[in-house]
Amino acid sequence: MKKLITLCFFAVSLLFSTQGLDAQNKLEINAAASEKAQEVGKTLKVNKNQLEDVYQAYKAYETVYQRISNDLQANQEEYEKINTILDTRLSQILNDEQYERYITIYRSNE
Repeated sequence: MKKLITLCFFAVSLLFSTQGLDAQNKLEINAAASEKAQEVGKTLKVNKNQLEDVYQAYKAYETVYQRISNDLQANQEEYEKINTILDTRLSQILNDEQYERYITIYRSNE
């Protein structure tokens, strides 16, 4: 009986710890996306609607990036794919002048 109770306690504690890790990952993703969106927003002088859309684009980017960032060499193709998706999404959000500045500032360094 004691072993059963111990096993149940252990299972419940594992359940709580995995939920905490998921929440932490979401917080990290949101924080990184917010930081990048704010930086792009200040640099390119976007309006509030554009800023929200830029944040959502970076949030989608960070979700995948966090998963593959441990081994970028092995995931190089997927890394390039998410960069392309981000650039395409930003080209739809930003006007032509803003997008050209974005490419010059953020993509020419890679």
